Amino acid sequence: MNDKLKKIKLDKLVSEMNFLETELKYQKAIAETAVPDFNLKVREELEKRGKKQSPPEKPALNRAQRRAAKKASKGTSKIFKQIAKQIHPDKLFSEDAETQKKKEKFLEATEAKEEDNSLKLYSIARELGILELELENEDIEHFEKQLGKTKKDISLLTTSWVYVWGTQDSIEIKESIIKKFVDLMTEQSDKQDTE
Repeated sequence: MNDKLKKIKLDKLVSEMNFLETELKYQKAIAETAVPDFNLKVREELEKRGKKQSPPEKPALNRAQRRAAKKASKGTSKIFKQIAKQIHPDKLFSEDAETQKKKEKFLEATEAKEEDNSLKLYSIARELGILELELENEDIEHFEKQLGKTKKDISLLTTSWVYVWGTQDSIEIKESIIKKFVDLMTEQSDKQDTE
C-alpha cells in the first residue's frame, strides 16, 4: 500500500475510532444509569423468592492482573513518549486556554496508553502536529484489531442484562427481564452449591 493510501486509510480508521469511542461512552452511560435500579429490582425479586443473594459482582483484579492490564505495547509506549515530551503538564508553565487544552490532551493520551490504544495515541499526536506517521501494513492491521475490539465491547454491552433492561419502556418487559435474570442467577447458584 503506498503512502497516500495509508494516510487515507489512517484517516478513515481515526474517524471510525472517534465514532466508536463516542458510541461506547454513550452506551456505557445508559448502562451505568440503569445499574442501581436494576440491582434494586433484582434484590426485590430475590426477596420475593425467599433468597438472600445479591447480584454477582466482578471479581477484583489482583496486583499482577492490574499491572498486566496497564502494560502498553512498544508501539503505544513509543508514541506516548513523543506526546509526553511535547505536552507533559510538568513542561507547561503558563495557564492560558491553549495550555489547558494540552493538559486535557495529555490526560486523554495517558488513558489511551493505559488501554494500549495506539490508534487513539496516533490520533492525538497527529492532532497536535507532533509527528508525521510512517505506517507499516502491520500498524494498520493492529489499528483494525483495536477497532474490532471496540465494536465487540459495544456489542457485549448492548446485549447485557442491565443495558437491555435499562432501555425498555415497558414495565412488563422490564419485570420479565428481571425474572429471567434471577432465574438464571439462582440456577447457577444452585448448580455451584451442588458441585
